[in-house]
Amino acid sequence: MEVSIYELLAAARESAKSDYIKGDSILCEKRFYPDTHYMVEIELLENDNKLGEKGNYIRKFLTESEYLPILQKQEKHLIKIKRQAIVQKGNLRYIPPPDRLDRRRERDLL
Repeated sequence: MEVSIYELLAAARESAKSDYIKGDSILCEKRFYPDTHYMVEIELLENDNKLGEKGNYIRKFLTESEYLPILQKQEKHLIKIKRQAIVQKGNLRYIPPPDRLDRRRERDLL
């Protein structure tokens, strides 16, 4: 398993109980499940019964079917995806959040 500096720092913050991110731990079991395909870190822009209160910063490891509703919530401006990664055999390959991809496409069209 490859671990980035970001992941090591996150694990250190979690072990020191100083991490402000709620939800899944950076090295949680869900990360290594065969059907886990995405990791997202989101900020809640509105209260959500399933995720938490407005302003919370949350990390989730998700299956393909769990990821699509997260994208829909971003489109409705209920959440803001701050960081996301594709999970491959427990390794994280970070990709730009969806809003950054949209800005790049707009720039390319100009």
